[in-house]
Amino acid sequence: MGAVLVFGGIVVIAVVMFLLEQRGIARRKKARGGREIDVSDLIAFGSAAGEAHRPKQ
Repeated sequence: MGAVLVFGGIVVIAVVMFLLEQRGIARRKKARGGREIDVSDLIAFGSAAGEAHRPKQ
């Protein structure tokens, strides 16, 4: 019974951390104006990758 409680506690903590991370992702995406920048593009092309996704003003 103790193992079930410990495992259940770990699952609850993992779900809470996942939800907090999703909220953080949504907040960062909103701060960027809704555009999505792929990290692999930033590694391969540097800051020019972010410039390509920026809407023209």
